[in-house]
Amino acid sequence: MRSSFYLIPVLIVAGFIASFVSSNYHNVQAPAGYAAYVVERPLLGSTVFQRVIFGPGSTGLTWRAYGDLVSITPYSYSELFETSSSLIAKDKLPIIGGAHIVWRVRATPDQIKLYMEGFGGLDTTHSADEIARESYKNYIAEPFRTLVREEFAKYDGLAVSEHLAQMGESIQQELTAKLRNTPFEVLQVIVGNAQPPAAVLEKIALKVAALQELARKATELEIANRSKEIEKATGEATGDRELAVAEKRAEANAKLNASLTPLLLQYLAIENLKSAQRVYLPLSPTGLPIVNTVTDNPTVPAPEPKR
Repeated sequence: MRSSFYLIPVLIVAGFIASFVSSNYHNVQAPAGYAAYVVERPLLGSTVFQRVIFGPGSTGLTWRAYGDLVSITPYSYSELFETSSSLIAKDKLPIIGGAHIVWRVRATPDQIKLYMEGFGGLDTTHSADEIARESYKNYIAEPFRTLVREEFAKYDGLAVSEHLAQMGESIQQELTAKLRNTPFEVLQVIVGNAQPPAAVLEKIALKVAALQELARKATELEIANRSKEIEKATGEATGDRELAVAEKRAEANAKLNASLTPLLLQYLAIENLKSAQRVYLPLSPTGLPIVNTVTDNPTVPAPEPKR
């Protein structure tokens, strides 16, 4: 009986020790897509970092091991630039649009440790996804938005849509450089559709229509002026051609007149008489034909016929 009396306290103490020991052995687990930042919290002293495990995995039963999860899957966030915070293009044209970023915590033990200890990841009051969102707001969002604004300022407003892919690559490279000393990795930046506000587009359309109308009228005026010039040139060419023909005719007539001497005319008249079937001659009152001779000197009058 006495032995049983002493055995009961021993069993109680043993049970208490076993319960205490088992309650202080933990199996920290990391599901797929997460890493676990594992620390040891001794009964006395400060918490000590042990290691990082990647899921799916676990530590097995470890003395006073505790773990905080870190998501290592990519996150995708969007930044919108609307009317109140519109982007300004190179030509000062306001642009509304959005940019999307895909990022994650670098999946290496040293980067997970840096994230937890230096960038606010060691927060036991929030979930891993909530902590990641806060980290984005604190360390990525503002540099990202600033680079988007700087990139849009390199292009004219109406030319932005032609360079969206190039702009995304440029922003990604610059943001990666800014975050090189952080545990954050930029996987991709996409610049979405961007265009001026509707009111601005309407003004641009009206301006373009007005410019097109001015261009059309300028073209019509140019055509009219060219037509006048062509008509003038055509008239001048016609006049020059007619003047040249008249001058040539006058020159030919002058040469012809110079060649028609009195003797030549007398000769031609005689030759014509030879081949004529009938010859009509003027008759004098006596009934005889009147025949005058042509002298080779037109200044000397021919003798009058005798009556």
